[in-house]
Amino acid sequence: MDSPIIILPALIRLLYSTGLRISEALSLKGRDIHLDDKVIIVRDSKNGKERLIPISISLSEVLKEYLAYKQRLPIKKPASDYFFVNLCGRCCKRDDIDEWFKKILRTVGVSRNRQGPRLHDLRHTFSVHSLATMAEQGIDLYCALPTLSTYLGHQSLEATDAYVRLTAEMYPGLIKDVDLICLNVFPKTPLYAAH
Repeated sequence: MDSPIIILPALIRLLYSTGLRISEALSLKGRDIHLDDKVIIVRDSKNGKERLIPISISLSEVLKEYLAYKQRLPIKKPASDYFFVNLCGRCCKRDDIDEWFKKILRTVGVSRNRQGPRLHDLRHTFSVHSLATMAEQGIDLYCALPTLSTYLGHQSLEATDAYVRLTAEMYPGLIKDVDLICLNVFPKTPLYAAH
């Protein structure tokens, strides 16, 4: 068995479903994953803040399935307690996961350039979809921004504000009735890449 074939479906689903950074996902250890409680503890975050991430029942099931396959991998002796491991039992390297992601895109015929698609774009997709869902539910995006910012582990609302702009651009009809004052709370920047 090849570990990327086992790891990637679970890892990509985790990134898309939670908005975790790839570095945060690869830093997860077994003690951070509480599948029965449907929560993940992010300890090794970019900004050094620990946070709890709730997960869905379906994601919990995918991760349980991954664990069942992981136990069958021909790993000599786990060198660590990392959740996602290579065949040597060590933490997966981001560069290796990036290469496999690019290979998957090539295989399915998705063209790629310097700007993407990238693994980090799954975080952007999660954020925009979350805001769109909140707007559909009638939640004021200005009030939702601090919640999403905390969930994503941002240090400031400015980093999260870019997602409000993206959501407004991608779903103009959805957000037309929402108070768009939050679109102008922070100055516009030429690049929208969130931290």
